[in-house]
Amino acid sequence: MEEKIKAFIENILEEEKGLFLVDFIKKGNDSQSKILVLIDGDKGVTIDQCASISRRTSHYIDEEIDSELPFRLEVSSAGLDHPLKQHRQYVKNIGKNVKVWLLDESILEGNLIKVNAEDILLEKIEKKVKEEISIKFSQIDKTLVLVSFKK
Repeated sequence: MEEKIKAFIENILEEEKGLFLVDFIKKGNDSQSKILVLIDGDKGVTIDQCASISRRTSHYIDEEIDSELPFRLEVSSAGLDHPLKQHRQYVKNIGKNVKVWLLDESILEGNLIKVNAEDILLEKIEKKVKEEISIKFSQIDKTLVLVSFKK
């Protein structure tokens, strides 16, 4: 059932130019499960887009999926509290400050200045000294975009 729903959502997102699936998470047990669909877009995602995808998916489930098990569907944008998962998300966030947790348990913060197929480039400024750090995707555990409150 989950694979059919995921494939349907991916088809919808292909129609919507610039939107893409970040994560598809099933939580809970059979008696009370939840499907969380996280989407993003090259230019962001609106509430209306989330609502439209949710309605279309709910309609598809009602009409095409034979499921006796109750579940809740939630379609949401991959907000700041969700780590970056897709290469497209890294590209979209070039120029923003990020916090990167590495597999060796070290943590780096800096401005995301470049994204390649294999790695990212951070600019870290410490005591007015700029340093560029290249990090391979294979070394990254998770990356979060940091909120900036500059005027």
